[in-house]
Parts: sequence; structure tokens; C-alpha cells
Amino acid sequence: MRELEKENDKQMTGDASIDKHWLKYYTEEQKNTKMPQMTAYKYLYSCNYKHLNRIALSYFGRKITFKQLFDNINKTAKAFNQMGIKENEIVTVALPNIPEAVYIFYALSEIGAVSNMVDPRTSGDGIKSYIKEVNSRLLIIIYSYYNKVKDFQEDRIVENIMIVSPADSLPLGLCFAYRMKEFISSTKKIMKNYKPIRWNEFIKKSNLNDGNIEAKYAPNRAVVIEYTGGTTGKLKGVVLSNENINAVAIQSVLTGIDMQREHNWLDIMPSFIAYGVGMGLHLPLTIGMETILIPQFDAKKFDELIMKYKPIHMVGVPSYWGTIIKSKKLSNKDLSYMIAPTVGGDAMDTTLEREANKFLKEHNCTSKVTKGYGMTEVTGGVAGTVPANNEIGSVGIPFVKTIISIFDPETNEELTYNQNGEVCITGPNIMLVYYNNDEATRQVLRKHKDGKIWMHSSDIGYMTKNGNIFIVDRLKRMIIRYDGFKIFPSLIENVICLHYAVDSCKVVGIPDIEHRQGKLCKAYIVLKNKYKGKEEIKEEIKNLCLEKLPEYSQPFDYKIRETLPLTSIGKIDYLALEAEG
Repeated sequence: MRELEKENDKQMTGDASIDKHWLKYYTEEQKNTKMPQMTAYKYLYSCNYKHLNRIALSYFGRKITFKQLFDNINKTAKAFNQMGIKENEIVTVALPNIPEAVYIFYALSEIGAVSNMVDPRTSGDGIKSYIKEVNSRLLIIIYSYYNKVKDFQEDRIVENIMIVSPADSLPLGLCFAYRMKEFISSTKKIMKNYKPIRWNEFIKKSNLNDGNIEAKYAPNRAVVIEYTGGTTGKLKGVVLSNENINAVAIQSVLTGIDMQREHNWLDIMPSFIAYGVGMGLHLPLTIGMETILIPQFDAKKFDELIMKYKPIHMVGVPSYWGTIIKSKKLSNKDLSYMIAPTVGGDAMDTTLEREANKFLKEHNCTSKVTKGYGMTEVTGGVAGTVPANNEIGSVGIPFVKTIISIFDPETNEELTYNQNGEVCITGPNIMLVYYNNDEATRQVLRKHKDGKIWMHSSDIGYMTKNGNIFIVDRLKRMIIRYDGFKIFPSLIENVICLHYAVDSCKVVGIPDIEHRQGKLCKAYIVLKNKYKGKEEIKEEIKNLCLEKLPEYSQPFDYKIRETLPLTSIGKIDYLALEAEG
């Protein structure tokens, strides 16, 4: 694994054969900014050590200053050290957005260890597989999910389990109520022979360690493993370095979006996704913003969070805006305080984008929806719309230290502007490797004839001369018929969404039972509320497709659904639609 990491390290900057016209949107100072060569912990500290009395975290009304944040990180690091956690050791962390999750991530960075981030809602067998994959000795999990892992010590899956309660950092009143709830259920959760370590017991170990526990900086050392592939195939562990995490944060700042220490940030994206740990957490904290932790996000209550916290900044996925623009609670609210409400993690269809921009304007927000582009393998983000250039449908321009180009997926030849091909990326955000999966790593990290390592995204898109990137579809979503015709679902979706009654639509491939190979297109459609139950709409949509689409890309079937299935973080769950058949 280290050899592949070293190879990737050789080209943290690079050049492509096309002109980088997008650089005109960046100042010389922005272009010459050096990427931080230090741990994520050290970069966080270097950005904030002169502002220790400012608020770093807000958690259900409890305010945690940067001084308290660093004190708690250091206590956690010392306790890990006392427990025997070594440099480069991998600790499995299954926590939502709570203060302890923040302390743990940065403490492991400080001592040179690695956070193996896992969604705590994962099944017991799923968590077991994550642990075995990386050979963790320690599992840290939220109290409410302990019951499904309580046998792991007895079964020798891990040596120790630590449980963290959401109450550990709650204000006194809320803490008491939550503790009572936990006490009532505790007899069902805690085993007699293999009792887990509680957070408060663990942190006391920091008092036994007075020495310097900060690990010596090592270039391209892994700091976190995030998992990808859950909506399209087998999960893979993406190994990200301290430099990756730092680069995505500082390059986001260098887009020129007004982000200041005095602003606040609503953190709804969990740290067990790269988008969450890099841009949802590390970015605002390195700026010095008050970061509001939301441990359990409910998209249906997004409007209530906005009214309660009045966030100046936030990141989310496009589906959340479908909820916001329909909110009656926000109908007369002033949102002028919002700056660059950002979406990423999934494609935002142009109809929703226009509706969201209209909604923001009607609510006195001078910003349009700020879109970004990225994936786990590039630490969550490599492109974004800058204030001077925010075209409908575009995901923005490359970050200032990142090069994005379009290549022919079959010949690997670089294409020119406005030509569809595979989106490829080179720059400081690119992952080290897939953990323990050299073959998968080689498939996506490829050396081109220019001598540079390019990350192959499997996204089909094109770039305009201004540097705006437009994503057409995923290679993996491409539907190939029995006769070899290739169909991009997004082209069908765009046509169906032209219908006045359609709220949203997704197209997937289903098996063609009349032929030995190939797939057929099936459209899943959600209608706007006032048109629900009107079956004649389906016939109108069919006629629209007959009018606008070629014969070979006509959907085989149309199904009206109440909603589209979503993954745990709000992305469209294509696997669920395909399974529905």
C-alpha cells in the first residue's frame, strides 16, 4: 500500500494539455497559496491558536470554545496513548456528529493513528466486516447502538469497545433527562462479563500521561478511512491523508466565497462520509467558525433547523432543497443572512436548481445555490461554483490547485472543450489508495502518458472554455441495450422533468427478459402534490418521451411513486430502484 501512496505523492500538482481558462477567476495570491504540509490536527491548531476564546462547537445550546476544543483533543490523545494506541493503528469509529467524535478524529490525527469511519446505523454484521477489514483492536460506538455489537469482545472481534453517550456533552438539564433514559435501558445493553469502556472512564486516563504525545509529522500518512460504493456496488475503503483533508478545506476557502471567522456553520453532514469530515467539519473549524453539530439530521425538519440556528453557511445534498422550498414554515421568513448555501454529493437537476434559486431570491437571499463536485476518492470536493461564475447545471470550476480534464474512456485520449468523456482529476485531494485493494486502486488511479496519476471518476461530462464542468451521467448508470445502444438515464430524466406535473424522476436499467443480454429503461416518477392520483398523467409523459426522445431510448415502463428511495445521507438509492425492477 505504501508504494502506491508514494507514487500518488509524486504528482500533487500537474498540468494538462488544455488551457486552464478557469484560473482567470482566481487571484495570483490564491494561485500561489501553498497547501498545508502538516497533520489535520496541527493545521486546525495553527489556524486558531490566536483565537482560543471564540466558539468552536455548538451542541444543543452548549458552547465549546477553541481552548476547550484543543484541551479535549489533547486529553483524548493522551488517553489513547495511555491505552496503547500506536502510530498508524486503525481505530474504528461509529459515531454521529457529537463533540466526542470531533475530539477523537483530531486526537487520532495528533498521535499519528487512523480513524476508520463507520455509519453507526450499519448492521452488526456490517460493522464486524469493517473491523475485520482493517484489523481494529478498538471500536468506539454510540451508546444507543451498543446492543448489536455487545458480543464482539467475547467473540474476539475486537479487544475493547468504548461507548459514547450523546449526553456526555449535553447541557446539564438535557444531560439529566437523557441519562435517565439510558439508565432505564441499560440492563438490556450491558453484558456482565465484557463491559465496555465508557467515555468518562476513558478520558480519565489522560491524567496518567504528562508527556508529549504528538507524533512526528510524516508526509502522506493516512488519517481517515471513508467508505464508498454503497449506492452502486461493493463498498471500498478510501484511505485519505492529512494533506487530503487540509487541501479540500483550504481550496474551498480559495474559491472566493465569503467565509469568515465571525460566521456560523450548520454541520448536518456526518463525519463518516468524506464530504462530511473534510467540508462539513474541517473546513469551518479551520476558518474559525462556530460549527453547529447536528447528530441526527431529519430532512423533513430542515426548515426548523434553519429557523432555530440561522446558519450563514451549510452544505448538504440536493434532495434537501426539495424539502426546503416546499416548507410552509419558511414561507415568510427572511433568509438574507445565508451566504452560498452549498450542495454536493449528488447531481442537482436543473429544475430543482431554478426553483431553489427562485426560493432564495424571494426570501431576500442574494446568493444562488452554490454547487460543488467531488466524491469520496477526492476527499469530497474538487470543484465548485465561484461567485463570478455560477451557470445553471454546472458543478463549477476546478479548485485552484486541482486540474480536471475530460478523457475518452476507451482510448484515454484527452478531449477538448464541450466534448463528452470521462471526468478525470489530478491534484492534492486525491486519495492514497483503496484499503487492501490494489486492483481497484489501479482501476481508478492511472498514470497517463503525461506521467501524472489521474483519478478516473466514472462520471461522464464535459467542460466549457470557461472551465465550467457539466456532469452528464455516471458510467455505471449507463444502460446498454441488447443491441448495443448506449443510453444515459439523465437524458430521459431531463425530458420527463419537462412535464408540468413531474416533481422528480430517475431512470434505471432492468433486465431484458426477451434477450440473453442487455437492459431496458424504466422510469420512476414522483408527481407534484396537486397532480397525485391522476393516472392520465402517465400517458402524457409517455407521449412527451415519444416526441422528444429517439426510439432506442424510450422507457420500457413508467412507474409513479410517492417518493424516491434515499440512502442514509439523502442520495438517490439507485440499487433500491433496480431491485424493485
